Amino acid sequence: MIPEAAGATPFGIFLLADDYLRAAELTLNGPRQRSHGPTRLMSYHAAELFLKTYMRSAGDTIANLRGHGHDLMSMLIRAGELGLQVQPQLLSQATEMKLKNDYVRVRYVVVEDGSEISPASVVQFAKAIRECVRSALNFDKYGNPTGELWLGTLPPDYPTHSSRPETEPAG
Repeated sequence: MIPEAAGATPFGIFLLADDYLRAAELTLNGPRQRSHGPTRLMSYHAAELFLKTYMRSAGDTIANLRGHGHDLMSMLIRAGELGLQVQPQLLSQATEMKLKNDYVRVRYVVVEDGSEISPASVVQFAKAIRECVRSALNFDKYGNPTGELWLGTLPPDYPTHSSRPETEPAG
């Protein structure tokens, strides 16, 4: 079995986050669906993964990342403790999202009543988080690393070459 932390590099997590953000943008700009839930959910998940990119780069383990659940405010606070600079507006937005329990509601609420945070706002939130992380990790505008992937030492749960299972020779 492949360890969960195998390949959980900042670059790998960032690429996955970018895919969720692109998918959210496609649904936002595509034909109207019954609900904007998928757009908002993919945007929230992208923001979560961007923050986890930064925290992983700073040495957090997969268990630590998972410990935040889907609490974007908790992740923003932790990333800030690790040195990520975010605009106060992002903290305000995350506070509103938490107060409305929007990240949880978007997964289960079938009927939208107009009190939801707009899908365009959630996409913009994820884009702003992306930019903070991209800049802090010195990734180019496309999300490609231009320097070191890790802000610190490798997390203790990151598999080293010697801890990876050897493959059997063919034949």
